[in-house]
Amino acid sequence: VSYQLAHLTLIRDSPTRWGSSYLMIERALYLRQAIEVYISPPVMSTIFKQRLTNNEWAVLKDIKNILEVGPPGHALQAVMCTEHTPILACVLLAFDSLLSTWTRMRKE
Repeated sequence: VSYQLAHLTLIRDSPTRWGSSYLMIERALYLRQAIEVYISPPVMSTIFKQRLTNNEWAVLKDIKNILEVGPPGHALQAVMCTEHTPILACVLLAFDSLLSTWTRMRKE
């Protein structure tokens, strides 16, 4: 079986890196087919039973969508993290944008 994917590795979540959860989930979703082929028996039969179900993959996609919300969410978070002293006005506007978007998403 051949897949047309870039040569990438999975990204690990890191409690000291802002946005690493988003990046980890985004990469896993992109590499889903390769992950499932790699852990399929006989290659990795010992961890095959630990694989994610279709529902768990769908939940990951939902989490990714929530994390990228805003103008855009992940990029907004990255900008706020690089500021040495983010001003309150920017933070409040960003928070309001996130809440509005999440409310709209919930209604859809």
